[in-house]
Amino acid sequence: MPVAETLEVRAGGPNGGGPPGHDPYDRGGGGPDDNSDPDRGVPGAGMLAMKFLLASISMLFVTIGVVYYERAKAAVHWQHIHVPPLLWLSTALILGSSWTLELARGAFERKNSLRYVRWLEVTVGIGLAFLASQVFALRELAAQGIYLRHDPHSSLFYVLTGAHGIHLLGGIAALTYLLIKASVRPEVVLFDFRRQRGRAAVAALYWHFLTGIWLCLFVCLLFWP
Repeated sequence: MPVAETLEVRAGGPNGGGPPGHDPYDRGGGGPDDNSDPDRGVPGAGMLAMKFLLASISMLFVTIGVVYYERAKAAVHWQHIHVPPLLWLSTALILGSSWTLELARGAFERKNSLRYVRWLEVTVGIGLAFLASQVFALRELAAQGIYLRHDPHSSLFYVLTGAHGIHLLGGIAALTYLLIKASVRPEVVLFDFRRQRGRAAVAALYWHFLTGIWLCLFVCLLFWP
């Protein structure tokens, strides 16, 4: 083999045919194996899976809403519950969390890892404050003698807020994962940009969906007779 040819082969990346770049995630310069990294997955698969998940969650809340509506038409053992004032605070908190999450994503698009981490921290903190306000609101109902089995209205009230809170915990876990990833390895904002942006988009879609679900629930709980 000629010397020039030998040097050219040795200059290639480990998986591709061209020389590796300065990017630590660069696996080579355009050889046939560049797109065969199993860690990259199928483009858009995470978003597609999330849309299927949101469809199933929507059906869950629609089912509960139908039960709520049908049971409310029967006046027997039905007692209207006044919405605890703390739920107004919950609504303001979850709306604010959607805003701060978008601020975090904007910082990510500008590749500002410090602001990205900071706004993710704020979003997670607001999410936890939302759950705390929900717990205190339910404790306020309990202090009035209104429990899960008090009457059908109170039962559905607890079920709706509880189901939403459980799903929000999943959103907090997803945002916490992104936060830890960006805190421990801030370079991913620069060198793993596409993958991290996809993950942030999936988490944001889930979070904004739960914000919309809560607004619908709050309006129903507020104005339902």
